[in-house]
Amino acid sequence: MIRISFNPGISFYQMKSKQQSLAILPDIPGLYGFIVFVTLFLFDGGKSLLDGDTFWHVKAGMTMLDQGSILTQDIFSHTVSGIPWTAHEWLAEVIMAALHRFGGLQGVALFFFFIAALSFWILFRIARHLTRDWLALLWVSTAFAFSMTHLLARPHIFSWLFGVCTLGLLVKGGRAKYFLPLLIALWANLHGGFILGLVLQGIFIAGAILDKVCLAGLSQWRNILHSQKHALIILFLSIVTSGLNPFGYHLLIFPFLVTKTIFTTGIGEWLAPDMQREIFFRYYLIAVIFLVSLPRLQINWTNRLLLVFWINASLAHGRYISMASVYLVPLLAQIGNQIVDRLPLKDRKASGNELRLSPYSGLIATVGLFLILFCSSIYQSPLRPLMAAVIPVKSEYHPVAAVNYLNSAPLAGKMFNKYGWGGYLIYALDPSQPVFIDGRADMYGEELFKEYRKVVAIDKDIDTILEKHDVSWVLYPSDTPLVRYLLAGNRWKQIYQDEEASVLLRNPILRP
Repeated sequence: MIRISFNPGISFYQMKSKQQSLAILPDIPGLYGFIVFVTLFLFDGGKSLLDGDTFWHVKAGMTMLDQGSILTQDIFSHTVSGIPWTAHEWLAEVIMAALHRFGGLQGVALFFFFIAALSFWILFRIARHLTRDWLALLWVSTAFAFSMTHLLARPHIFSWLFGVCTLGLLVKGGRAKYFLPLLIALWANLHGGFILGLVLQGIFIAGAILDKVCLAGLSQWRNILHSQKHALIILFLSIVTSGLNPFGYHLLIFPFLVTKTIFTTGIGEWLAPDMQREIFFRYYLIAVIFLVSLPRLQINWTNRLLLVFWINASLAHGRYISMASVYLVPLLAQIGNQIVDRLPLKDRKASGNELRLSPYSGLIATVGLFLILFCSSIYQSPLRPLMAAVIPVKSEYHPVAAVNYLNSAPLAGKMFNKYGWGGYLIYALDPSQPVFIDGRADMYGEELFKEYRKVVAIDKDIDTILEKHDVSWVLYPSDTPLVRYLLAGNRWKQIYQDEEASVLLRNPILRP
């Protein structure tokens, strides 16, 4: 608690006036959320737009806005054109497209900076409810540090927001939990991560049951289950409301489509983390395990289950490292509080009149700054070039120059492209041209993904696969084994090259 000392030289009315004016100052969570937003904006440097999926999400949303209907089949590729497509992030894509119409890609990135800041504002409030401010700052900042590499302008950031909202409602308990079915219904239309909301509810129910079993024994199982009646009803209603989307309950099995071995071994974010490179996360896990192993700590079963769940998830797939650090904040906050309580130290108590801080002024300031920056990003704004410089689309991540060349001299026929570039090509090629593959791995299926990997690995079937899909030109990173292989013979010729990308054209006379 922050206090100010009392000065007897100040009159009562002066003091009252000062307190009223200072009441607009943000509390610590509000200030923290504001700092998160400013940090993401100032130090972005194009990192929020480095992932190719951002671009096809925007293009899909633009198409849905133009057509006035949700996409249900592929229209962006030549390899699986017309195949059914589960656009499970349709609402997020429409929002991204609407933002793009006014603020371009920079406006989209700013919006997700704001969603991320809002998420950490809520997370800080959860942690502050469980522990001291400085401990909350420590663990929330640790989570933010691990999250930086995954805070991209993509729909999964909605799952960060809805995930911490779910966590907050479950930690708070009581009637607050009745909002969960509504939360899940909206979440299911924004991102497939809504299943996490169901899992979290299940973990809290299982944890509460195990706590009561340890206290009362299995002989009281009827009473124990009855005590969770309302939580089970809420979970059931959440499962029901998750089907309130254009694709129904098919979305419940969607995560199993993208976690097949062929995808988890070929897509970077689904790979298991290299713990030799993830040195800070390794030390983080060691610290967490050390803390939970300290004697005489009271750790309930819910926190134990969360710990096991997130350690397993983060060791299986690197993309969950950031999420693990977020959802372990309540556990670490409570452990830290118990440890500090045992120390022969006393919290300093300030003297004087209390300075009242606003729990909402920080959020209002963040909203205001977001709106100012977004208005600076609109196409008519004189500040737009500055915004594009702060949040650029960098050529080291995307074939920007090669696409400019192709737009000036479009090629006929079908292309083969790098997996990570597919989304940018869908967005940037004008006139648009169907791609070989992009980030929608679940839609393309295992067979095509295997063929793509065979071509990249220069498998013995490479020529057969390219011929099968009638590929007449290739856009791929320069000076790679694939480009060198294709140029080694006389079937392909290079018509464009820069430091990032090469364009190769098939010699039609020398087809195999």
